[in-house]
Amino acid sequence: MCGAGCATSPPKPALPPLAADREGTIDVPVGDDLTLTGDLALPPGTDRVGAVVLMHGCSGLPTRSVTVWQPLLRSWGYATFVVDSLGGRGLRGVCSNARRFTGAERIADAYGALALLARHPRIDASRVALLGFSHGGIATLGAASRWARQRYAPREGPAFRLFVPFYPYCNAIVPEMADGVAAPVRLHIGALDDWTPARTCEALGALARSRGYDFQVVVYPGARHGFDAVGLRREIYLRNVDNAADCTPRLASMLGRS
Repeated sequence: MCGAGCATSPPKPALPPLAADREGTIDVPVGDDLTLTGDLALPPGTDRVGAVVLMHGCSGLPTRSVTVWQPLLRSWGYATFVVDSLGGRGLRGVCSNARRFTGAERIADAYGALALLARHPRIDASRVALLGFSHGGIATLGAASRWARQRYAPREGPAFRLFVPFYPYCNAIVPEMADGVAAPVRLHIGALDDWTPARTCEALGALARSRGYDFQVVVYPGARHGFDAVGLRREIYLRNVDNAADCTPRLASMLGRS
């Protein structure tokens, strides 16, 4: 019980709904002092539709994977919402310094986007998936944990229906991932990926399945990192990037450090 000398914070007012035709750049409140932006695109028509939140890689926006998937998903009848996790934080690319800003720190961005989409009249909040690439794939994998669902989404609020991480980093041993996933996971990775190895993602998926969770891993023979970046004429080898493919970091918590 709270006595006379105790004060409680008033509940935050509910944000108003968005207009049914609202598209383009929209603010995404993530915390008390952080607002990001995202780009919403709707398929033609007036019916309510499912949506896919897309999380870019460590180089930020624009990125080829997003530009490939965004129109494809809309052609399938889904709305797309591309979150810019770097611009609002005053960052550009973080590929050369993985510790500066981790994928797990973007989990709040994903759930902030989900809460925003739930306000849109054309979005069916029960049919929202999260799709992330590389650094964004790490965020997607972390967001799939039951821990993230409990921390970032209210019990009575919307939840992601599906998580689709593309070539995430699975080497890290994180306690929260041992508690299982909140919804089905469909992980995609290349067999020849020398940045985010497939073997550890396969092991993570096998462990999750052994505990009764719906966690499927698809490994593409002959494919490397970023294999879905359609249109590249040749393989690109990045220099001066952090590469921990041969490391097995142990983290104290999802948001902790090694």
